[in-house]
Amino acid sequence: MPEHPGDEVILALLKTGNTGDAFEFIFKKYYRLMWTKAYLGTNDPVAADDLVQLVLSGMWEKKLYRNINGCLKSYLLTAVRNQVNDYHKVKQRALKKIEKYAETVTHSGMYESNILKERDMEDRWNAQEQLHRQLHELLSELPAQRQRAFTLVYMQQKKYHEVADNMGISINSLKTHLKIAVKTLRNKLLPPVSE
Repeated sequence: MPEHPGDEVILALLKTGNTGDAFEFIFKKYYRLMWTKAYLGTNDPVAADDLVQLVLSGMWEKKLYRNINGCLKSYLLTAVRNQVNDYHKVKQRALKKIEKYAETVTHSGMYESNILKERDMEDRWNAQEQLHRQLHELLSELPAQRQRAFTLVYMQQKKYHEVADNMGISINSLKTHLKIAVKTLRNKLLPPVSE
């Protein structure tokens, strides 16, 4: 068999149950193209790799290849584009949550900063970016499982059972990781309140 068989051959392999070989061919033939499209949409090499893996794993786990009737290349690139769109929606929701949290902190008097007091949009955006960067820096200091649990639940909006299954832990263990992560982040993000 050639190193990169045509899409018809790959689709035939998928539909006849020879998925291992078919996915190997898909990976060799289309991974770089899919990654490039994801990278151009996110400007983040790690996110691009994750999005391509989501497309391929979703195709594998949900047997989505059964629904491909046309061009495999078009299907894969459309799936990557959809993942990039979802990535931006999740990122936007995370920024809105951070902004809402920053407003709550500001209004409650817990975090006094000239940046957050400014009404000017540019200053607010800079404050949000600073808080976002600080959150990500603090998040990277957490143990890997807590970091992953926090990211999947709070930033990617995944359901508890989905994350627990993905991580291979119980829902109670996931809740414990989240509780400790939130407490740690809150303590490091906010200065202590003097009584």
